[in-house]
Amino acid sequence: MMGRLSIPVAGYILSFFLLGGFTACAPAISKKVREEAGEAVPFEALLKRTDGYKGRVVIVGGYILETANETDGSRITVLQAPLDSQNRPKSSDLSEGRFMVTSNEFLDPVVYSKERRVTVGGKVIGSQERELGNLTYVYPVIEAMEIHLWSKEGEYIGPYYPYYDPWYRRPYRYRYPYW
Repeated sequence: MMGRLSIPVAGYILSFFLLGGFTACAPAISKKVREEAGEAVPFEALLKRTDGYKGRVVIVGGYILETANETDGSRITVLQAPLDSQNRPKSSDLSEGRFMVTSNEFLDPVVYSKERRVTVGGKVIGSQERELGNLTYVYPVIEAMEIHLWSKEGEYIGPYYPYYDPWYRRPYRYRYPYW
């Protein structure tokens, strides 16, 4: 019969789509680091009692405010944001504070630029006081085990980039001319 797939072919197609769906929803941080981190630490608690969490593995994320390179590695200052189920930072409007990330690797400030979303899995190594405007702010400091930099918002990279639709947002009553 035409139009019907054999059972093995249909099984392969179904498997392909299922596996693709599972990888698309995978968390940003590896299973190993997630297992080491265990139960999530509320950021507010981490901010108030940083020394109590010293040596603990945590997963935090947010929006990059600054990336600085020093002789022994890089430092990222991040505006914290709650994470979704894939460890992707949600809106910066939901932030509860700031934190710093240290890395032994060189992190290019052009790539790790301001307002990019980042998720970090790493150990709490203490806190650091820095001037923030007219006050002294105490930043929890995380030593990075893994850093996941998210793609820029609205960025589309695909086979037809840049996509151009000449009729999109035209002042016609209908989407396409009706000739």
